[in-house]
Amino acid sequence: MDEILKNKTKYKIPFVNLKKSENKKYKIDKYTESILRAQYQSHKNYVIERMKLLKVVKIRLPCIPEDISENIIKFIIHKYGDKSSSWNCKSGDLISKKEGKQECKCFTSNGPSSFTPSSDWDVIYFFDARNWLNDIFILYRIKLKRTSDEWKKIKVSKIQTFDDQCQQGRRPRISWNSLQPQISEFCTKIYEGTFEDIFS
Repeated sequence: MDEILKNKTKYKIPFVNLKKSENKKYKIDKYTESILRAQYQSHKNYVIERMKLLKVVKIRLPCIPEDISENIIKFIIHKYGDKSSSWNCKSGDLISKKEGKQECKCFTSNGPSSFTPSSDWDVIYFFDARNWLNDIFILYRIKLKRTSDEWKKIKVSKIQTFDDQCQQGRRPRISWNSLQPQISEFCTKIYEGTFEDIFS
């Protein structure tokens, strides 16, 4: 088990003051733990049922819906000290009084994540759910703004950077295996465990 699970106080989310205008983006977050548990189990049952078809025909299994993955991330963030992280925000995935806009990317395969060229964030989380059917989840926090030079310079192809493709109005796509080595100094693994571990 990862060291962070042995001592959950080891990782603390740093405090960032939001502008007063940012506070207006908050609404009451109605996506509770009980809703998440029900939706997660419903989706898992659906995928397991769909997997039975693989014995007969080749099909593509569905990804984890955004509301489920983003709220799993939210509750992990709550676990490690930022109870202000909220799913009910007017723009972006999550918003926090400590961190600002929290972008969330969930991946269930080695395929690329894609990004809206105009998207913006203060911190980005990558949720490794490639082994989710075996109840293994990993969450990484990358403290880089979308507008930072370090993020803009990420190579998404042999000849183009993240910013090059955004400037062209294209959706940059990059896999976690290609991205992580480029931003490793800004990347922190904050969680590795099961679905139930999130709430304990």
